[in-house]
Amino acid sequence: MKKICLCLLLTAALTMSASALEVPTSTVVQNLNGSQQVVKTYTVALDVDARTLIEEPFQLEGFLYTYADIVKEENRVSERQSHTETVTVETAKKDLNAILEQLAPTMEYDDGTWAGTLALDHTSIQTQAAGYTTGSSTVTATKTIGPLDRNDMSYVPATTVKNGVTLNLSNVEWHVIGADVVGDMTAPCSYQAVATYSGKSYYKAATGYVTTASYVGEVAHEGVESVTYRVTYLGKAHEPEASADPTEEQPNLFQRAVSSPNLLRNVLGGAGVVTVVVLTTLLILSRREVKSLRAGNGESDDEQEEDDT
Repeated sequence: MKKICLCLLLTAALTMSASALEVPTSTVVQNLNGSQQVVKTYTVALDVDARTLIEEPFQLEGFLYTYADIVKEENRVSERQSHTETVTVETAKKDLNAILEQLAPTMEYDDGTWAGTLALDHTSIQTQAAGYTTGSSTVTATKTIGPLDRNDMSYVPATTVKNGVTLNLSNVEWHVIGADVVGDMTAPCSYQAVATYSGKSYYKAATGYVTTASYVGEVAHEGVESVTYRVTYLGKAHEPEASADPTEEQPNLFQRAVSSPNLLRNVLGGAGVVTVVVLTTLLILSRREVKSLRAGNGESDDEQEEDDT
């Protein structure tokens, strides 16, 4: 039975010490217009239940205080700061008009905490190629060579250069531009060659364009950050009743704690670790005392183990 009681007390101590107790930010004892009061102020998070802040009747400096009322006050916050948001758009051409069509003049910003309207900063617009692909085009050139004394291909160069591209000879047309009379016949004596050259020019072409732009402006954060509760207790003069029997045993701390849930919560919650150490020590001493007594009575270890069981 003793072991069961100790285990129950140990469990209760661990449970209560694990629970978080709100601590008042201020406690004021005052007499207002003849009314004795204790005012406890708590500043807590929004999810704290106000009912957990109300204490059971308690005694303080000769007065018995009981709960009267609770006043709630929301602590609002209002802050402003500058913010920049960067966006990205893609276009097929590097055309400012096409880019601006995809960039709205303003944008609404809201991240759940800060919110506001931002405006496009035109000086921040930057465009660059998204990627490149290799392309080619045919380059041609025509060259007239002459007059020549004969239509000999040795007079026609095999290559030529245009815009930095080397072109190869692809065709030659010969034209007679002069003739001589030899006897009764006319014979060509002067020629002109029209040479055609062609080749390939290679280049890199952008596959598209990516533009980044910034929106700037002022954003605000407004809302309830915390809650302040003022709990008022009214006091009445209280004198402890004299015991009818001077020898009557006064209730110990544990009995008073059981009769007052608030006191039990504070005692166990604030001294959970100490309680665990004390109870563990009591349990060890109790077992040693029992073994010592049984050893004095001549009981065997087997009997002791059977009794413990």
